[in-house]
Amino acid sequence: MQSVDVETVLNDDIKFRGKLEFTNNLQINGRFQGKINTTGHLIIGPSADVTADIEAAVVTIEGRLKGNVIARQKIHVRETAVVRGDFRAPDLSIESGSRFSGNCIMD
Repeated sequence: MQSVDVETVLNDDIKFRGKLEFTNNLQINGRFQGKINTTGHLIIGPSADVTADIEAAVVTIEGRLKGNVIARQKIHVRETAVVRGDFRAPDLSIESGSRFSGNCIMD
């Protein structure tokens, strides 16, 4: 995986609920519940617990996600990820060891 410059990190001691909109790259390591919309790259870190519907350019999932994801470019599901929800993206990578329960549409 290529390195991503992350401008903002919601650390593992943060619990946030609501609507999150941003344009750059963000990593969530804590808990989030709500809706996420970005033109940037969203990283759900290994300690993250996220319940959200997500629209982003690129999404990398390393932690827990419950919700649907629409990515304009790509979704990466890492081996530590546990996902319940549907994906829609033109490109998808799922590593061995990850858990994914849902549907996927690639277009």
